[in-house]
Amino acid sequence: MTLAPDDLRTAMNDLARTTGPLDPGPILRSGKRRRTRRHLAAAAGAAAAIAAVTGGIAALRPGGDTPVVVSDGKAIQDLDNSLHGLDAGTYEFSLSGAYLITDIVRARVEAAGGYDIEYSSAMSLRRAGTTTYLKPSGAGTYSGPGVLEQLKSAGLPQAEIDRYATGIAQLDGTHWLRVDPQRLIKAAQVDEQSSLDYLAPTPAAEKPDITGADALIAAVTTAERTGDTITGTLDATKVDSKLRLLIDEPASYYGAPATSMRYRATLDGQGRLTGFTLDLPGTLASQAPDQQPEAPLVITITRYDGIEPPEAPQDAEPITDVTYDLLARDND
Repeated sequence: MTLAPDDLRTAMNDLARTTGPLDPGPILRSGKRRRTRRHLAAAAGAAAAIAAVTGGIAALRPGGDTPVVVSDGKAIQDLDNSLHGLDAGTYEFSLSGAYLITDIVRARVEAAGGYDIEYSSAMSLRRAGTTTYLKPSGAGTYSGPGVLEQLKSAGLPQAEIDRYATGIAQLDGTHWLRVDPQRLIKAAQVDEQSSLDYLAPTPAAEKPDITGADALIAAVTTAERTGDTITGTLDATKVDSKLRLLIDEPASYYGAPATSMRYRATLDGQGRLTGFTLDLPGTLASQAPDQQPEAPLVITITRYDGIEPPEAPQDAEPITDVTYDLLARDND
């Protein structure tokens, strides 16, 4: 007997609810922020705060016509220029503290030849030439003991159990899998909890920079340079929420501090960005002012020169259809 697709999905969802989730660190952090945001939105509505900036001089961004108040008329121009190295598409970086992106331990980008992104969850994504590879984390819903026995108990016929056994084996964290990037995107769009939901965007010819630094710098409101360090404030409400760097509604979540978050940027001898740290306010809009600050959002560019295109991993397997389905709900 072969079960209908809805029956199979029900069986897998039942299994997901009875087995262990992924490493909860980044997921719990994200869940906490989501719950807090919903609470604040209900309690405080969508009120936005305006931070007044006094003093300074007005400067225009290249190609723009909106004045930006800065402490040093040249500093904001230096920040914009610091992105040229990233725009060239050859760099190495790490990222931590983003709202809905798993921390990136190390990413190497050579946009013409590919990229290699290693996440703190132990998941890795690589493109070598025109082929994309995924190495799952080896954790999650289907990593616990007795999974296949639970499938049998769910009433799946042996042929289906065998298919799922192959897919589950591909998620054990020891296999590189040849994948279709578009199918990974579709799997992440399934309305279930998945490790794919927290992956960073991948480099593209039209946008080789995936660090998120450009969006943060575009939101800068004040800047002052001392040596190779630029400090100031940015307006978090101006950062595109689709990038998942910051919470969706920072004005509701943080209150007035959302529009004047402190940052620190560092440049190398060629004026290229080497680091960007954004301090997240410790006091939420509806809480007492003694709350501990959240960990900052930190982007660190460790290298621009000498980046070699990644090589294809040896013995990579073609991913199965059922593995895509498992990936779509591997943190239920």
